[in-house]
Amino acid sequence: KVYFFDVGQADSIFVMSSGECMLIDAGNNADGKLIVKQLENMNIDTIDYVVGTHPHEDHIGGLDDIVNELEIGKIFMPKIGEDAKNYQNVVKAAKKKNLEIENPKISDKFTINDANCEIMSVQNEGDYSENNSSIVIQMNYGKTKYLFMGDAEKETENSRKWEKVDVLKVGHHGSNTSSSESF
Repeated sequence: KVYFFDVGQADSIFVMSSGECMLIDAGNNADGKLIVKQLENMNIDTIDYVVGTHPHEDHIGGLDDIVNELEIGKIFMPKIGEDAKNYQNVVKAAKKKNLEIENPKISDKFTINDANCEIMSVQNEGDYSENNSSIVIQMNYGKTKYLFMGDAEKETENSRKWEKVDVLKVGHHGSNTSSSESF
């Protein structure tokens, strides 16, 4: 099951597969407690993978609440933007629970039970915008393919040949900096 939480002009996606789960982003600062409450209403107290796609508030603002209130397996975030206040808030929450933030690499793979996930794009160093440093995940569940683009823009879209997918979470909220016609 894939849930796209309503966090206004922000992102938060929750994936569940046979008892294992992943949260991709947690909206703005004010959304964190709302997402925690939503997850508690779903009887979720543990999240296997928490992904902060990039250090903008509308993606990781609420992640510190998630880390503080729930049991967390792994946290993935890109290295770019480590000095940002919201990034540091997640780091502080993780340290309180002795969790390390992992900086994934392209081609890294992990599973959420029967769903196979692969990091398709991420920038951990270099001269990239924070949007184009976004962790992009392709998830395959049976014959259904999902692509979660974070805030990746045209530069990332044009950086590779992409597989066809069934469900696309467009980059950068569908702005004119992403979702190019050729993509």
